[in-house]
Amino acid sequence: MKIAFVHCRIQPGWALNVLKDLIDEEKHLEHGKVFTIFSDRKKLTSKFHELEVVTALPAWLNKIFLRCSTHKVPVLSWLFDYRNLMVFYPSLMRILSRKIKKIHPDHITISSFAIAKNITPISGIKTTLYLHSPMQYIRTHYDEYKEKLTGFKGKIFNRITPKLRKRDLKFTKFDKIYANSKYTADTAEKIYDMKNIQIKYPIVSEKCFLPAIQDTPLEYYLYVGRLVTFVREADKIIRLCNDMKVPLIMMGSGPDEKYLKSIAGPSIIFIGWIQDVDEKIKIISNAKWLINLTKESYGIGTVEAMLLGVPIFGYAQWATAELVDEDCGVLVKDKKHQTLKEGFIKFKSTKRDRQLIAKKIREKWKNK
Repeated sequence: MKIAFVHCRIQPGWALNVLKDLIDEEKHLEHGKVFTIFSDRKKLTSKFHELEVVTALPAWLNKIFLRCSTHKVPVLSWLFDYRNLMVFYPSLMRILSRKIKKIHPDHITISSFAIAKNITPISGIKTTLYLHSPMQYIRTHYDEYKEKLTGFKGKIFNRITPKLRKRDLKFTKFDKIYANSKYTADTAEKIYDMKNIQIKYPIVSEKCFLPAIQDTPLEYYLYVGRLVTFVREADKIIRLCNDMKVPLIMMGSGPDEKYLKSIAGPSIIFIGWIQDVDEKIKIISNAKWLINLTKESYGIGTVEAMLLGVPIFGYAQWATAELVDEDCGVLVKDKKHQTLKEGFIKFKSTKRDRQLIAKKIREKWKNK
């Protein structure tokens, strides 16, 4: 079977891991390609497959965007930031749709957290949607983007959002629809009037269930995720830990990495993405807390940390609020610095039973 896999963009992160799992679940895959707007690699390697990555951007332009995201070049990095591609989403999705149609796929599998769901349907070709989240920029995270995008970019964002929302509503019919959580399914039904959505939780590494819980953690806190100021709030986490004068490990990479390093104090260490699963689990399990201020539609990182008994300092909305109770951490109601500081002090003064945290999330996982 020839399958076209569609993903918003190819970069390290939890959504990419889910895409790899979706590829490996296809037992009858004989030939396939991954279609995306922007990619940091030419091929995507999962456990059992290596697929060519096809971008909507011409190869030469994709290289420019990639270089400007990994090497900060004055002016050019501001201009060739992949997030600026949002202005061109409709055109890029039409280009991508034509490229998908040319390979004559037997099936299309879409993994979407932003724009991938908006490819043009091909008559007679069954299409499956795995929805991580509705398009965050114009939907669930709109207020945060509007607050942070100022000046010229802010004016463009305000102009294009209504158009993107209108177009986004045209792409709601799929043969099968999966969502990564009940929250995402409910949101999709509300926005898109999608029915018969099946919940399909992301796969969590079995190795997270195996290690002994570290009852005496090391004296550092941990952030895991994309190094961006939008949505992930990495800048707010760094400023909080600077103010509280506590050691913080930043695990991940992203376009705002240079800026985040510039505001980080001496107690903050950046270690990039850890590819070795055993090493990553060791770092997480020894952390005093995991800090995650994202509006999570599911939150694989939060689940992995809790399976290892690590308490969570998080944001009291969406999936995090479903996963984390008072025994498992502290959730703040807003992201103002003073609120974060008060929540941090409360968290720091309360000892938590790491065995209980692991037990609670494992019970939820059994009943998922």
